[in-house]
Amino acid sequence: MPYDYIQRTYGVTPIVGERIKHHVVTKGGTITKEDPSASHYVQVLFDGDRHPLPCHPTEMDYLRTRR
Repeated sequence: MPYDYIQRTYGVTPIVGERIKHHVVTKGGTITKEDPSASHYVQVLFDGDRHPLPCHPTEMDYLRTRR
């Protein structure tokens, strides 16, 4: 399951395609697929960016826009 480590460790469930709001950079973005070399971070494509960035799973609000 994607982001399995984050689910076990932090108790949050990142869902690919889900929208987030990052606390530190105060930007919105979309969760992208997990990067196996950085499984302890959530990959986020911030609005206006071309490449996803690794973000700590507790530094964002998960907006739960998907059903």
